[in-house]
Amino acid sequence: MQETIKDRFECRQCGNCCRSNSMLPLTLDDIYRIADFLDMGPDEFFQEYCKEMVIGGSVTPMAYLTREDGCPFLKDNLCSIHFVKPLLCKYMPSTIFGSSQYLRSKMPSSCDVQRARNGWKINDTDSVKERYMVSMILTSIYYSNYGKFDYESAKPYIYRILLINRNRKNLYDLVDNHQVTN
Repeated sequence: MQETIKDRFECRQCGNCCRSNSMLPLTLDDIYRIADFLDMGPDEFFQEYCKEMVIGGSVTPMAYLTREDGCPFLKDNLCSIHFVKPLLCKYMPSTIFGSSQYLRSKMPSSCDVQRARNGWKINDTDSVKERYMVSMILTSIYYSNYGKFDYESAKPYIYRILLINRNRKNLYDLVDNHQVTN
């Protein structure tokens, strides 16, 4: 039976995109938020779940989630860190980074995105694009200055990302429970 083209994407929570071996870049605030959620220090989380790699034509390494056998946080086809999952996961599927054809080429063939009508948009608002791009730009600047993850060095960058994204709870925790105001 041939599947029909759909007007919009609907996630079936199959977990196939989480099982794929594609690289998942992490922003500095991803590392901080996930570590906090797992009750780990950011450096400890980084050692256990991340690796730094140079991809493509870049000369600067970036942090990537270790995914040899898929996402380590996928449990029974559900994200065990859903409330703090990486920004890239939070905003997917999205055409932030290219056309819907490009997105389809990166997603598993079983994903419903393969059957969504061309021109569909999800999570592509200007504020979503801005949040993700600011997080990635500040993460890139950090890595171009320091070359490897170190929580103490990354703190000012994480603070800026959290402030821009107005993440008050994490800002409060980052500055050791002092009042944070805009």
